[in-house]
Amino acid sequence: MDVKDTPKQVKEIFQFLVQQDVPIVVAIDEFQQIGNYPGKNTDAWLRGLIQSLPNVRFIFAGSQQHILSSMFSEPGRPFFKSASPLKIEKIDQQAYAKFIEEKFADEGRSISPSIIYQMLDWTICHTYYVQLFCNRVFQTGKEFIEEQLWHQEANRILQEQEPFFFHYRGLLTIQQWKLLKAIALEKEVIEPTSKAFVSNYNLGSPSTVLRSLEALQSKELIYKEYKKNGIAFYGVYDVFFQRWMDRQV
Repeated sequence: MDVKDTPKQVKEIFQFLVQQDVPIVVAIDEFQQIGNYPGKNTDAWLRGLIQSLPNVRFIFAGSQQHILSSMFSEPGRPFFKSASPLKIEKIDQQAYAKFIEEKFADEGRSISPSIIYQMLDWTICHTYYVQLFCNRVFQTGKEFIEEQLWHQEANRILQEQEPFFFHYRGLLTIQQWKLLKAIALEKEVIEPTSKAFVSNYNLGSPSTVLRSLEALQSKELIYKEYKKNGIAFYGVYDVFFQRWMDRQV
């Protein structure tokens, strides 16, 4: 498909949707990527099209919260105040543990709640890592899942992932790599430019840290999140990298 034809094709799809007599919901994942599309003012162009679709409702989803939030909260942006924000929290641990226990039991496997909670803690209850890890433990074929077993599988995963972690290092400057490791070790960093944090990890000056933060966010290696009390903190996206860094210490 020629990129030049994309606006025409999208417009034709929307024209088809508006002709339907039923309510329609369109979900667009990783919506923040619209800023990387070729051509100027793609977001303004799309916003204009959306306004002409009275029977269509849109869900805009994305993993880069800071970029997605700015698209809808900054005056002057085409999508300013055009949607209601909804943050999807992590699945409740108790409900997740029950679900995992039932899935193992369905296949004749026995895994205790205490073991499941250990695995959920290790994956920080992040669905992608929970599913991958549980799948690996399940594939061992063991009828009874014991603590030693999941530790063995965790070790295997981290060993397999090591080349990717070394690749991270090759992508970054020395200061960016130091900051990434520091955030991984701290788990949550509230004041990345504080004297204690900067000196403890030998990160240079606060201005250097700020530049590194911006670079790591743009590379999607770290994220900025807010606690329920509104306090901002930084964390690493890759849970396995965080666990790998724990073992390096």
